[in-house]
Amino acid sequence: DLCAETGAILEAHKYNKKITHSLCVVKKENSDCIEILSPCGVCQERLYFFGGEAMCGISNMDNKLVFKRLKELQPYYWRLDRK
Repeated sequence: DLCAETGAILEAHKYNKKITHSLCVVKKENSDCIEILSPCGVCQERLYFFGGEAMCGISNMDNKLVFKRLKELQPYYWRLDRK
């Protein structure tokens, strides 16, 4: 299975558009609660193609939406030529 963000990331690449923000929203079955998740590791790798400045939606301890730069979520990104 692929994350839902994968399609959007591929479309951005296809049309040569830069991704500035990423948001992953999930709702558990039989629940009204909506959760914000940080991008998974694979999606973080895909997003780094556009640079570490992309803003990623995450939840804080109070389950409130906040945005952090991708490079804050991945401070030790492995590529030497990282942006």
